Amino acid sequence: MPSVEAVATAVPDNVITQEDARAEYERLFAGNPAVLRLLRVFDSGVKTRHLAFPRSYYLAKRSFDERNADYVEQGTALAETAARRCLEKAGVAPQAVDHLFFVTTTGLATPSVDALLAPRLGLRRDARRWPLFGLGCAGGAGALIRAAETLRGRPDQRALVVSVELCGQVFLPDATNPTDVIGTALFGDGAAAVLIGGDGVRAPGPRIEAARTELFDGTRHIMGWSFTSDGMRLVLSKDVVDLVRTRLRPVVECVLRSAGIGLADVSRFLFHPGGRRVIDAYRDTFGCTEDDLAFTRRSLARVGNLSSASVLFILGDVLDAAPAPGEKGLLVALGPGFGAEMLVLGW
Repeated sequence: MPSVEAVATAVPDNVITQEDARAEYERLFAGNPAVLRLLRVFDSGVKTRHLAFPRSYYLAKRSFDERNADYVEQGTALAETAARRCLEKAGVAPQAVDHLFFVTTTGLATPSVDALLAPRLGLRRDARRWPLFGLGCAGGAGALIRAAETLRGRPDQRALVVSVELCGQVFLPDATNPTDVIGTALFGDGAAAVLIGGDGVRAPGPRIEAARTELFDGTRHIMGWSFTSDGMRLVLSKDVVDLVRTRLRPVVECVLRSAGIGLADVSRFLFHPGGRRVIDAYRDTFGCTEDDLAFTRRSLARVGNLSSASVLFILGDVLDAAPAPGEKGLLVALGPGFGAEMLVLGW
């Protein structure tokens, strides 16, 4: 069973409060009552978010190629910061990393960002790179699963999982549909890195005891990107809440059974913070207490929804809380497809 050695995160310096974000939207669309009626979505559980650029950057009309180029530059730098912090925290040299799993969903790059990141970190030239795109909010959990599966066959190796999302790059000052407003009210920028070691590597963190990926039939419409002439536009359906309430529990119970446990054995819940209504659906579906959901709600309040990076931020927070030996954790993230990526952790 591969184990977590260290987790580290990084956020940009620019901070915006939810009150300021809402006020800016009210100013931009003062003459558009249809948009103003949507501003209740700013009551999403978010208090502050971090953005790669000052507020003025997002208020200017910029082409997609300009915003995407800025994503590559700033995203690579932010990913490097998180990765360096993770390796330093673990006391592991970059040359000891055998695999680099890189996940993102908010920008495009060829060569992929991991190819830019590897030499900046000082990784070996023969370190294997595994770029992942399109898993969306499930990407961080999905990368952990794929890294763990790789290490099961290579017990003396290490994998570095890096996620970076600059969600602010998809904001347009003239975007007025409801989904655009939700994106503006919910998402932020950040990067996270997780170092995982195989059985032959002594690691202080939890073991990855079981994992499962589930692609739900008939749910393609729920989440994704619509690629348009001015970039990526968010696709997000309210059906995500219904899916959590009606279809998620059976597949979660399946992955728990594969680890030889049940829901009653889980003491640490690490749910992707999709928003207040989604978190409430987790609570009702799994019978969680507010204490169970504290890490998810606090992360949403502090940094917003960071897409693929969010559950890795929460994983870092849980590790800092030092769970006791014998505790079990359940990590779940949902994303486009519509799919679920689930892991069982054991301390």
